[in-house]
Order: sequence, then C-alpha cells, then structure tokens
Amino acid sequence: MKKLILSIALLGFTLNSSAQDFSWGPKLSVSSPSFKLQDVTSIDSGDDAIQLLEDTDPVLGYQIGVFARISILGIYVQPEVLFSNAKSEISYSVLVDEFDEGSRETIVGEVKLNKIDIPVMFGKRFLKVFRINAGPVFTLPLGDNISLEGLDDAFEDVQTNYKSATVGAQIGAGLDLSILTIDLRYEMGLQSISDGITIGETKFNPDQRLNQFLVSVGIKF
Repeated sequence: MKKLILSIALLGFTLNSSAQDFSWGPKLSVSSPSFKLQDVTSIDSGDDAIQLLEDTDPVLGYQIGVFARISILGIYVQPEVLFSNAKSEISYSVLVDEFDEGSRETIVGEVKLNKIDIPVMFGKRFLKVFRINAGPVFTLPLGDNISLEGLDDAFEDVQTNYKSATVGAQIGAGLDLSILTIDLRYEMGLQSISDGITIGETKFNPDQRLNQFLVSVGIKF
C-alpha cells in the first residue's frame, strides 16, 4: 500500500507536463485532531480493573510540507506531501481497590503521533479567487509517544499498535490572494488507524479514527 500511495503522489507532481496551469509551493497547517474511539470493550482480558474511555480532548498539532496544483479543463488536482504532528488525548480508568467500584481513578495520556500525510484534492475555482475541493488522504504513521498523568502506580505500558498505512477523506474550501493560498478543511477517518490498544496486559480493539479540522497557509510559485 505504501508503494501505491507514493506512486499516486509522484504521478500528481509529474502531471504538469500536460497541464494548462501549474503552481507549487510550501504550506503550513494548524490542526485540531480528535481520536474518536468506539467499541472500547476489552477483548483479551476479563479484568474489569481497566476501562478504556471513549471521550478524548483534542490538542493542537501542525503540518508542514509542499503542494502542487495542476489545472486541466477547469478542474484542478492538488497533491500534497506533508509531515504531520498530531496530538490528542487517550484516557482510561483504573480500579484502585478491587472491592470498591467507586475507587476508580482516571489516567489521561497525551498521544503524539508523527506521520506523513498525502492528500490528493480535486477542486473547482470560482471568480479566480474562491475554491472548493475534496479528495482522499493517505497516511503513513512514523511513530508515536505517549505521556501519562494520573495514578503513580498505573500501568505504564500503553501500546497503540498503529497500522502502517490508512486512508481518510478531506473536504474544504480555499481562497487565493495573489501568491497566498489559504484553506479550511475537515478530515474524516474512513478506517481505524490502529489494530488495537494494549494497556498493561489488557487489549482493546476500538474503532479508532482520526478526525480533524485544518487551517493552512501556503505560498504559490
């Protein structure tokens, strides 16, 4: 799948030879990612001492990279290659006293995920200024880091088991002002980014999807 994703990106950047209009440049985005968790029941352990919680709070992240825009017959294609740092929270509760269900304490972890995002956007321009676009985004996770806050003797070993590649979708609108290009997009996870979350010896298999809003500014050459 990684070869397919890189081939699509390379194809997009070489289409300029037959394009009516071609531009490219750097771009920087600020994102507000949210890891949506569903179906958080444990599958590998009957131990109810650990419960994975669905609610997560978004934390700001960023993207930096390059884009190309190729216009053909009134429609443009915009492939991008972006290094992305996404931050969000994951939380679970621990039963402090096995005889007292009310003794649970919540452990909150900040998840920092580094990845390569490759959106391929298809769009239409209006009045030479406004744009609308939509398209797939291919994601290649590079690594993650998790820091926990809460009970001192809680399970330190949290494994996210991220997949090597996933696919999502983006939709949005943009504005072109001279050499500046500004975009507002929403990204939807079309599949779970993880093969499961392991906390201590308890494994969960939630439907874990990454959804986020993105605001970006780029420079066209």
